[in-house]
Amino acid sequence: MQQLKKFFSNKINIVLTVVLLLILGGAGFAVNKFLKVDPSTLPTEIVDLNFNPEGPYAILEPRRDGNAINLNIFRVASYESINYELAYQSAGSTADEGIGNIDRGVQGTIESKDKKSEYRQEILFGTCSKADTFAIASCVFDKNVENGTLILNIKKPYQKGDKVNTIYKMVTSWHLQQPDVALGFITSTDNHFQYRSKASEDELSIVGFTIVNELSGAPKLPAGKQVLGKVYAMNLSTAKVFPPGELTIELIDNAPEGSQVGRFNEAQNKWDLLETKIEGGKVIASAPGAGIFAVFVNSK
Repeated sequence: MQQLKKFFSNKINIVLTVVLLLILGGAGFAVNKFLKVDPSTLPTEIVDLNFNPEGPYAILEPRRDGNAINLNIFRVASYESINYELAYQSAGSTADEGIGNIDRGVQGTIESKDKKSEYRQEILFGTCSKADTFAIASCVFDKNVENGTLILNIKKPYQKGDKVNTIYKMVTSWHLQQPDVALGFITSTDNHFQYRSKASEDELSIVGFTIVNELSGAPKLPAGKQVLGKVYAMNLSTAKVFPPGELTIELIDNAPEGSQVGRFNEAQNKWDLLETKIEGGKVIASAPGAGIFAVFVNSK
């Protein structure tokens, strides 16, 4: 301590120490600036995300007139940006007679600066010249839209040390339809999800449009369970209810013993495991209505 006091009692030593600290500080700042990376200059890597039970996912809802769907995206608060592309075919539009099937596509960006966990976006099957997207007089809608794909590009935020900008790409299919009133029959695009109700034609006729889409993620799974095959969401227009029915999900291979169909109970934020019958690669259960469905087996 005495030597330190003696050292700093000399003004020349104090000046030299201050100069040395300034040099070291400036050098550190220069090195840090040199090593700092501008994320916009990094190359982009696109990673296909088929299914991640804890990852982001989208649920589609049909609008009551069938001329639009609502895109609901969940579990995306930790991501930087969200772009979507909806691709489908139509038999022309309400402005023409339509000749065969026409490929259509709608692209857009969801504003995510506020970092919410969930976002909702209406996507029109067509264009409107006024704000009222229900008005037939000011809108041109595509006709007979039924099958399509949803592509989500979700950008991961830059973290120090990243060598690339990572974008997770999720591609899922969807099937928009009105119930076959004679059969009360709803299917997915791949036909591996089938829902059949024995409700009366009068009850089915008021259901309106339904949509079944595949999910790239899922609500929190039951403890000790894992998903087998695809997760499907079957949804209706707001305030509509689909009658109870029999649900069949077809798997690629035979279903293991103990496989169960689960339906997500949104009101209680949990999965209800339904009494399930197994027939080879098919699992069959009685369902109380629309919702998110998956086949569960015990975790290994």
